[in-house]
Amino acid sequence: MECRTVARELTIEGTGIHRGEKTALRLMPGTRGIVFIRGGRRIRATPSNVVDTRLNTAIGEGSVLVSTIEHLMSSLYGAGITDCEIEVSGEEVPMLDGSALPFVRLLEEAGTSPVGRQCAPIQVPSVFRSQRGDAWIEARPGPFSLTYEIDFPDPAIGAQRYRFNGGDYAAEIAPARTFGRIQDVEGMQGAGLALGGGLHNAVVVDGCRVLNPEGFRFPDECVRHKVLDALGDLWLLGVPLVAEIRAFKASHTLHVDLTRQIFEAMTEERQR
Repeated sequence: MECRTVARELTIEGTGIHRGEKTALRLMPGTRGIVFIRGGRRIRATPSNVVDTRLNTAIGEGSVLVSTIEHLMSSLYGAGITDCEIEVSGEEVPMLDGSALPFVRLLEEAGTSPVGRQCAPIQVPSVFRSQRGDAWIEARPGPFSLTYEIDFPDPAIGAQRYRFNGGDYAAEIAPARTFGRIQDVEGMQGAGLALGGGLHNAVVVDGCRVLNPEGFRFPDECVRHKVLDALGDLWLLGVPLVAEIRAFKASHTLHVDLTRQIFEAMTEERQR
């Protein structure tokens, strides 16, 4: 496939969901992969630069951190953007409406352009798996697909399963918003997290009730959002992953661990 970047500069402003601080992004054409820039420090979006996976995916170098990158990364996957310079004014990427759709719309308006080199997709040669307790994610040799399953005690969510075969990302996956259980949200805010969160940028459930007046965008919006997150975390590889991917009750920690395993295996293979 042809490596691509944004065709023109874009600016995005919003609030970070965890710190609740205003932040701005400037997306610029690039040729050296996906690179976040904060305070003059350049941090490549690669598995080796991930420094935190609790409730989000954060990359960093030294004391410089950029967190909650997964929705933006997922939108770059959806747009086929392999190279981009992303200047961040604060610690977090804006949450916007809790989905990848606002990013996707902006990227569609800007368009993409080739960077002058080819990006070979990664085809896994064997099974890669990451597991913690009964939660797991794995990638097997085969054509691309991502099948995700979740199971929550809240009847409003319950057990959901979704299979994405690489179809219409903008219609199927991008609109799905981040979600949470009311008791978990209250616990996070008590710990100084989710300070910028609310019904404007997340779906919140309480048992059998959806607290958002508009309800869900899809009956299975929660599992679709997990697919969104996984695609963003897998885009840390920088090129498409050709594999049959399955996940059950997984997390950013498991997504990134699987991505890191594949990244390290491919790096070793290239060095032989």
